[in-house]
Amino acid sequence: MVKWVIVVNITENEYTLLRDFIYHKTGIFFEESKKYMIERRLSRRMEELGCNTIRDYYYLLKSDTRGGEVTRLINIITTNETYFFRNLPQIKLFSEELLPRIIEEKQKTKEHSVKIWSTACSTGDEPYTLAMLTLENIPDPDKWSIQILGSDINREVLERARKGTYGKRALKDVHDYYVDKYFMSNNGSGSYEIKPFLKNYVKFFYMNLVDEKRMKTITNVDIVFCRNVLIYFDDDSRKKTVELLYDSLVKGGYIFLGHSESMSRISSSYKPVKFNNGIIYQKK
Repeated sequence: MVKWVIVVNITENEYTLLRDFIYHKTGIFFEESKKYMIERRLSRRMEELGCNTIRDYYYLLKSDTRGGEVTRLINIITTNETYFFRNLPQIKLFSEELLPRIIEEKQKTKEHSVKIWSTACSTGDEPYTLAMLTLENIPDPDKWSIQILGSDINREVLERARKGTYGKRALKDVHDYYVDKYFMSNNGSGSYEIKPFLKNYVKFFYMNLVDEKRMKTITNVDIVFCRNVLIYFDDDSRKKTVELLYDSLVKGGYIFLGHSESMSRISSSYKPVKFNNGIIYQKK
């Protein structure tokens, strides 16, 4: 028997209360057009808690001293659509143009280390993709310190990323060569798991990109992937995030944004760099 959940109706004042609370906690700003999405996603959770109105739920959040319900809220409202080798032109730019350039420069200085950060990694598809391509490009990777970081504000997807198990849809753009080398088939179930040796290169952790104290713990990063993240922030949060990422990058480090995102109106601390497969930004 199907159990129907009645979608709660949010008044303008209630929506403003909740939206401002989420913004204060995460830096994510929801426009008025997202009101129905918030209503739909929160309805089941409010029913579970016995909250009749958004105002009831808001006060529950305000009294949540341990942060458990706040974490649950963030998990509910954040979108985590992703897959391996997403946005192929940028992936080609990374693997065929940028990474070889960085490796060559580091070999000249005998600095055999590379650090790459996927700032909103969701279920891990992006950082595992970056790990595969890094291993493919670095000569004799055992002699290098390779660190691939994957962070997210959603703790549930981080757990899935650590497990590293994926369905066929996530692997739709993955060549058989990479599937055979870096994945294990799960006993005919149709799912695949990242091989342990690749998992060892990737570290997953919780991160709120507007949390100045936590962001300052990430340093000496060569390449940052921050694709399709800033579109969820308002101007103030965007500026704060890219300033904090600037501090995380090494001198001359690079940052990838989504195709619909531009650094020009956010910060003058980065310069655009044109490659054959697109444009990314470099720390000045």
